[in-house]
Amino acid sequence: MFSFADKETACGMFTAPHLIALCICLILVSVFVVLARRLSDDKIKLITKIMAITFAVLEIIKIIFKFISGEGKYIDHWFPLFFCSLFIYALFMCGFGKGMIYDIGCSFIMTGCIVGGLAFLIVPATSLMDYPIYHFMSIHSMLFHSSMLFLGLTYLNRGYLTLNLKNYALYAIGVGAPLAVALVLNPVIDANLMIVSAPINMPIQFINDIYEAAPVVYSIGVSLVYLALPYFLVMGIIKLYDKIKKKNPVSKKDNREEV
Repeated sequence: MFSFADKETACGMFTAPHLIALCICLILVSVFVVLARRLSDDKIKLITKIMAITFAVLEIIKIIFKFISGEGKYIDHWFPLFFCSLFIYALFMCGFGKGMIYDIGCSFIMTGCIVGGLAFLIVPATSLMDYPIYHFMSIHSMLFHSSMLFLGLTYLNRGYLTLNLKNYALYAIGVGAPLAVALVLNPVIDANLMIVSAPINMPIQFINDIYEAAPVVYSIGVSLVYLALPYFLVMGIIKLYDKIKKKNPVSKKDNREEV
């Protein structure tokens, strides 16, 4: 469960173990999202706090493992400064913060976590490409990103933050600040924090081609995707859903009759 990276025994992407794990994760996420609807806001807050502490501890274990396996000299192999890593910080913001701090964390959980969590479960470009599915790193990755998706959908169902153009500034701050740090540090320390310097195990060849032809264009493109896609994609889907719902209103009486 804690063996070093080995490409020969690695789970890989779109393999049977990956697809089975993906299905299990999506089913569990769906079940827990439904169950979470019965919980009070106080209990959701408690879950957020527990997840913050749990994933912080797991991240420390992950970092220790990276150093033991000899990857400590590569800062981007262990330092939690990637798009999905922002989930940990957002958990503390929402679990223990108030005011603007809470809102910034909430804006990421309701958008970045949904898009980022689902994207990784479908395209696990890191851990599963180096370790077998039963390894700590693979299990941690699937659990981590499933939790992102679960909490994101739960917060979205609760409507803890209105997704509009005004509140986009909160998301832009939460993602833009660490993104700026990564863009400044990467060329200085020869790293790939936030994966803005180069793609990693990217199955979409078009993106690899862009990087090969113009690395700067790749960096700009990825940065813009981080800063805009998750927020506006989720916001657009919500607005479309509300629009359809208004056009096709269903009364409670009709629901009872159908049942």
